[in-house]
Amino acid sequence: MTPFVRSTIEAAQQISELLQKGWRREFGDHDDIGAGGDRTAGIDTLAESIYIERLSSFGMIDSEERGIVGTGEATIVLDPIDGSDNAVSGLPYFGSSIALERNGKVTDAVVINLANGDCFYKTDNMLMCGKIGSDHFVPVIRREDATIGIFEKAYANQGLALALLKQRQKFRSPGAVALSLAYAHYVNFVIFAGPRRRYDFAAALWMCEELEILEEEELLIVAKERETALKLQRLAHGMEG
Repeated sequence: MTPFVRSTIEAAQQISELLQKGWRREFGDHDDIGAGGDRTAGIDTLAESIYIERLSSFGMIDSEERGIVGTGEATIVLDPIDGSDNAVSGLPYFGSSIALERNGKVTDAVVINLANGDCFYKTDNMLMCGKIGSDHFVPVIRREDATIGIFEKAYANQGLALALLKQRQKFRSPGAVALSLAYAHYVNFVIFAGPRRRYDFAAALWMCEELEILEEEELLIVAKERETALKLQRLAHGMEG
């Protein structure tokens, strides 16, 4: 575990401990439009301030909420709260996505589920998983007996959703794409259909580089098997699987 990864997890633990004390009204209050284009909730601002305090010594921070903060040779791509609508609505599927980039390439990545404490990180070595507050991390192992996939933004892509149902492909659409990609080694597939922002993908997509990845302008498919990825791509283009 690198110093950057350790500091990131410590920041996430601080945020988690604050949330465990109970939900406060100001966490849900919405303010201005953030750098990523969405309205910023109080929980976004809270998490962002903690990450900036803990991580600014590692480089310039490019945050979904505040934009560019500080200076440095390295760049930290930060989504303080991935799935903030879930957090504000009390749905336990939200977290943080943090990537450290050097010379335009990700070298360290952390994705954390603040709702249940699941923590994924990757450096130059293998993808690891554990819990916030624990020093015990183990390599992520593919779950070959998975029965579902994840389709983020399924509500905006009804044609593909119906095609998946016709093929009896079970899926969920939980609403936090960085988290969903972090779980990609467990599920059958992850689909995202729509415009992509780097805050959501910089860390988690790098974690998936050992899986099958198909990318188009507004379509991303990640699967454990290439045959599955190609079948989903054909369905997305209106062809039979």
